[in-house]
Amino acid sequence: MKRYDAALISAVIAHTLAWASAIWLAVGATYQGASVAAVTSGSAPSEPIRVTATLIEVNGLSVIPLLLAPVLLTAIAALAAILIRADLVRRGAFILTLAVLLLGFSAIGIASIGLLFLPAVIALVFSGVIGLMESRAQRRSGQSLN
Repeated sequence: MKRYDAALISAVIAHTLAWASAIWLAVGATYQGASVAAVTSGSAPSEPIRVTATLIEVNGLSVIPLLLAPVLLTAIAALAAILIRADLVRRGAFILTLAVLLLGFSAIGIASIGLLFLPAVIALVFSGVIGLMESRAQRRSGQSLN
């Protein structure tokens, strides 16, 4: 029976959160506005027209790579959590490096799309820290991971 560790589960959760944020940003109504038509003097005022648009409708298809960058980073982290089973220190450090890159992406875009990727950052940091803690616990007990 294959054993799934907390670092792997957390990395997969981070990847799922990144996908959820990217999909919501791509198809969700992220822009809202209202417009009112000018009327002549003495006529009844017009009702405001509410308008919503998605991120892709407003900014074009050029935002798709920006939305997929966090998904790619978390996918690499999840693959690392799956494939690097023997060297837990290297795996934890690699996942933490990817978490720092994702945090940088989120910090740069904090005013627009970066905020929605922060839960994925938190899950990746948790995954990396748990991976390092597991390696420390195994070194203390003298066990090997297999």
